[in-house]
Amino acid sequence: MPPATDVTTSGMPGRADELLLVVDAGGTKTAAWLVDPTRPETERVLGRGRSTAGNPLSVGFAEATRAIGEAAASAKHDARRSTARIPRAVLSIAGSANQQLKDYFIQAARETALAERVAIVSDVLPILAAGTPNCSGVALISGTGSVAFARAADGRTSLCGGWGYLLGDEGSGYAIGRAGLQFALHELESNADPQPLTAAVLSAIGSHTILDVTRTIYRRADPRAAIASVAPAVIAAADQDDSSAQAILDAAAADLAKLVARAVRSIGFNENPFALAIAGGVLVSSKRLPLQLQVELRRIGLASELKVVDEPLEGCIRLAAPECAIQLTWHAVYS
Repeated sequence: MPPATDVTTSGMPGRADELLLVVDAGGTKTAAWLVDPTRPETERVLGRGRSTAGNPLSVGFAEATRAIGEAAASAKHDARRSTARIPRAVLSIAGSANQQLKDYFIQAARETALAERVAIVSDVLPILAAGTPNCSGVALISGTGSVAFARAADGRTSLCGGWGYLLGDEGSGYAIGRAGLQFALHELESNADPQPLTAAVLSAIGSHTILDVTRTIYRRADPRAAIASVAPAVIAAADQDDSSAQAILDAAAADLAKLVARAVRSIGFNENPFALAIAGGVLVSSKRLPLQLQVELRRIGLASELKVVDEPLEGCIRLAAPECAIQLTWHAVYS
């Protein structure tokens, strides 16, 4: 597919009465809202849609494109505007800092007539916009994978992590799930009476023996997702005061704190405390992990004012506002 060559318009405010489509293509689901930005905040979402995973780094470009289109169509249908022309769309997609990947999605938006103009942003930007004042601070995502993004008030930025499970993903659902599986395998090898964490981990993947576990994981089409699927069992055990599960989460918190520190220090970010917006299934679902993250940050000399971002689409809406500190680049798709 050839790269898109449209002329772009930065910071385009748009018409006061225009509709806005916002899409978050995540590792487990793709969510879309059709929004009227002129309405009060509690009334501006006109329709909601969902589809399957849309992260192109894990499901591929074709499947991500299909999921985005399906979620968008569902949101328009929910708003009873299935045939409406959409003036603007903001797509939050992991890996879209890569220009070639971004060009692919611009071209796909053209072929599907998704909107008149499209802005494509990395999945960290909506978290930063939704969880920090004036888009200054750090966005940390821990879901299946992990990544941190820091932005200073003067516009300097740093992206750390996001390398995938073979090279990174410290403190992620994959890392937590892997640690939980290793704990269970060690116990099975020792022939000791299984601790509650081992029982919870084995139940999560429907296995009972070492051979069951290895077969289950290695035979999956997506072993990374299979391993990450164990993380909720570890998080639940930690919330029930299981000391072994808590140790796993505390190690994950230490790794996430180091990831944040790398992002902060690489741009000489000197606000202390700084705004820290956290998102992703792992951080949002755990009671212990965000608290321990702040403990670990203080241990290395950093203090944060933490906010949990439950809904990245709110950040997409804020990014589209003309007064936002981050000015988006809008690509003409059709007129």
